[in-house]
Amino acid sequence: MAFSDAFLEELSARADIVDLVSRHVELKKQGGRLVGLCPFHSEKTPSFSVSPDKQLFYCFGCGAGGGAIQFAMRMENLPFADAVRALADRAGLTIPEEASDREAMERRETLYRLNREAARFFHQNLKGPGGAKARDYLQKRNLSPAAVTHFGLGFAPDDWDGLLKAMTAAGFAKADLLSAGLVVAGKTGSLYDRFRGRLIFPIIDLRKRVVGFGGRVLDDSLPKYLNSPDTPVFSKSQNLFALFLAKNTKQGRLILAEGYMDVVSLHQAGFDCAVASLGTALTPQQAMLMAKYTREVVISYDMDAAGQKAAARAIGILEQAGVSIRVLRMKGAKDPDEYIGRFGREAFAALLTGAETQTEYRLSALAGQHDLTADEGRLNFCREAALMLAAIPSNAERDIFTVRAAELSRVAPDALKSDVRRARARLGKQAGRDAARKAARPEQALQPADRALRYENTHSASAEEGLLQMVFADPALLTEAAELVCPEDFSAPLLGKLFAFALAHPDDPGLAFAAGAFAPEELSHLARLIHKPSDVAAGPQAVRDCAGIIRDESGLRRAVAEGADPLLIYRQSRRESIQ
Repeated sequence: MAFSDAFLEELSARADIVDLVSRHVELKKQGGRLVGLCPFHSEKTPSFSVSPDKQLFYCFGCGAGGGAIQFAMRMENLPFADAVRALADRAGLTIPEEASDREAMERRETLYRLNREAARFFHQNLKGPGGAKARDYLQKRNLSPAAVTHFGLGFAPDDWDGLLKAMTAAGFAKADLLSAGLVVAGKTGSLYDRFRGRLIFPIIDLRKRVVGFGGRVLDDSLPKYLNSPDTPVFSKSQNLFALFLAKNTKQGRLILAEGYMDVVSLHQAGFDCAVASLGTALTPQQAMLMAKYTREVVISYDMDAAGQKAAARAIGILEQAGVSIRVLRMKGAKDPDEYIGRFGREAFAALLTGAETQTEYRLSALAGQHDLTADEGRLNFCREAALMLAAIPSNAERDIFTVRAAELSRVAPDALKSDVRRARARLGKQAGRDAARKAARPEQALQPADRALRYENTHSASAEEGLLQMVFADPALLTEAAELVCPEDFSAPLLGKLFAFALAHPDDPGLAFAAGAFAPEELSHLARLIHKPSDVAAGPQAVRDCAGIIRDESGLRRAVAEGADPLLIYRQSRRESIQ
């Protein structure tokens, strides 16, 4: 959806970034900025900075940045248009909408209503005569009627068009059912229900809207689970089952389970912090979503080989999100649902309290891969364990688990500690070499984190960044900059786009209302750029110096494009600079 610049400027003026961020982050004044712990990744030392005058935020730890709209998008997991609407509602602003915008919004609202009515249809079908088989299944799984109602569970009739007929009779168009992923088009073009003869789990987003469904078979047929496809209102990679409930938990953690039934059983047993990914492996977006609501995630996947492989993968993804990770090992049961049914709630609570840290889990998993009764197996285990342990930054944690690994392999702790020290020294040397290479190539520090935005000409890009920093620090310098260079002179498309944006908004070239003009990854990089301190007193001369480099590099590119020899051009420019 497109919003006018005038509206976004007014929204920017009313949606104060400090007020918005302060609702989620405790900010403290530091010079001309406010700092706090980043809400988007785990940290102990504040790297999250808010600039009241520029109305921007930037995290020097994870690279998140932008204005009020970007903060609302990240914090509340909202698409751009919804974030604008949410901020406008808080500010008491009426959104001027074009006909096409209204149509897109009305289409989304139609899909939300359709999903809600479909959920009601499935739920009523579960209660009716046709749902007897599903009710028997739920009773065998020890799910109470209260839990069924709490999650809005339902049952899809075992026929080809039960939902299709009910929803069209309720006034919904077949095209809407197709768009919502509730029906599928056959080879001849005829439509039939996607979910048939399955227990239905409505997927509800953080704003308590039904956005999709998961369906489970009642027998051993395949596929065991069937999920809604991505639609205009649903993305599997950016939602988690039951997070709308779990985000309000007081238990101080989230339990990441593998399936819908596990989550429902855990909530019924009092563990209201359980969530699950939606038929796919855990994604980075889902990990970051969990990190917004907790500092600890307990992985509670199935105990079979597939579940343990998925747990190992999830550990790496959750590590990147900056959360503390623990892993459950359930002896005597394959999943949380079966464990609670067999041993009871208190036993699971005790298991949860004693859950392994990720290091314990990885060490145990590594031990399971080797025959520790044979010398060769013990040596291979020690070699791999030393590499794993060497990467642990905490001296105490590294020492504790080195002793643990020595006990597992029945070797002297001092011997393994010596191997760990050598491995750590190798890692240190490698890090030193990497740092030296980076120092020898300082232009790499200039490059955006996103590879798609990398600069081809770092010499020109450095000057382009410098000019933009001065312009955004003192908009009065924009007039002089515009007389010296134009956006087409910039070597980096993103920086040229930013300069063009500034020229189009001479009265306020801030990024706070630029959300509609730049992609999120672009805004994060530009927020970092503009967030840097600049010497305004040196502004006029700095602008002229930077503009000179930009013009020279632009002229060189044009000459080369016309077939000139770049070496001759370089020598000529050197002679002119010396003279």
